[in-house]
Amino acid sequence: MSRWILAASACVVAAPLATAGPAGAATGTDAVAETTVKVVASGLKNPRDVTALADGSLLVAESGEGLPGCAVGQVCLGKTGSIYKVKGSWQGRVVTGLASFGPGAAPGTPVQALGPASVLPDPKGGYLVLNSGGFNNDGRAALGPDAKTLGTLMRTRDGSVVADYVDHETRLNPDGREAYANPWKVLRSGGTYLTTDAGANTVLSTTGGTTSTEFVLPTNENDRDGVPTGIARGADGTTYVAGLGVYAGQSRIYKVGANGPELWVTGLTNVVDLAVAPNGDLIALTYTPGYLEDPPQPSKVLKIDPVTKAVTEIPTGDRLIMGTGLDVNRYGQILVVNNARGTDGELLSLTY
Repeated sequence: MSRWILAASACVVAAPLATAGPAGAATGTDAVAETTVKVVASGLKNPRDVTALADGSLLVAESGEGLPGCAVGQVCLGKTGSIYKVKGSWQGRVVTGLASFGPGAAPGTPVQALGPASVLPDPKGGYLVLNSGGFNNDGRAALGPDAKTLGTLMRTRDGSVVADYVDHETRLNPDGREAYANPWKVLRSGGTYLTTDAGANTVLSTTGGTTSTEFVLPTNENDRDGVPTGIARGADGTTYVAGLGVYAGQSRIYKVGANGPELWVTGLTNVVDLAVAPNGDLIALTYTPGYLEDPPQPSKVLKIDPVTKAVTEIPTGDRLIMGTGLDVNRYGQILVVNNARGTDGELLSLTY
């Protein structure tokens, strides 16, 4: 499952989005009558996540397209990962040449790639890029020295590595299963970076160059992996973590307490990212309404009341397909990375 989600596969299931209520609360029914969906940017290459900054600008992590011309049946490493920025009427790539790898694609088929998965501004200049991975130390080394930043949190200003999640997983393997790292989302909390590793089933903390395991995400019944995906923090300091789940209705959202993750909302499906709106609502993005079956079904955007835990779908007219990342700006506008498999990805804005 970890491999699937971070490769942004088109596989989904035909089952409808589960609308079972959150733990201990009734499902919300308040109407969101209309949503305006606009294309902010297009032609993005395997986009994975968006970060809304305080000045109104937006950053998108693009995993790139691996090595252009890579033969079908082979996996190639290239330098096509990038950071895309939107600021006012200007938009374009502000960082290029980041590591990207993936299988060769037949003509006319989408190019899948792993590479930059999330991005934050670096307080010392440039950007901090979380790179997805999909392997252990030996698997990364087999790709050659140019793959050294895959599976890490790195600085673009000098290429230095802040945290090496592949090495952490290879040495410690906290969940005791196959040693396999695939970092997905990163959250800054003061001088600490909290990262979800969907391959290792862990949430990790990095402070001052030292990485430690915060916790292993609990597993679901009939689900061997917790698969942590989205992570967000509210203005009150509450941290939320999503568990992807495998089957419809198995995705969960946890609150992080003093004793680790505490189950908060259940009955969701394939939640891949979280963000907190200015009014305190938790916004969740689902990749699909089901599991591993073509054709692709629309992604969903949900809002969750932080007090009642009522879940309400924000209608998008089935405009979202393979959404992998979201954020909410200071005006409450939702930004979503859409069509994240291939080189025709989009950044959309939702106003409701």
